[in-house]
Amino acid sequence: MNPETYRDITAIVAIIVGVFFIVDPSIVAYLLGIVLIAYGLMELIRRVME
Repeated sequence: MNPETYRDITAIVAIIVGVFFIVDPSIVAYLLGIVLIAYGLMELIRRVME
């Protein structure tokens, strides 16, 4: 993936987390943990595929 795709994904995730924060602030911690795990997995997969 190119850097523009990562920026687009980051922007979409930020919008989704922002909406959840407005709706229910207590769920943000769980969602952030899931996002960090997903990001870590994406990075590992990207490094393996290179």
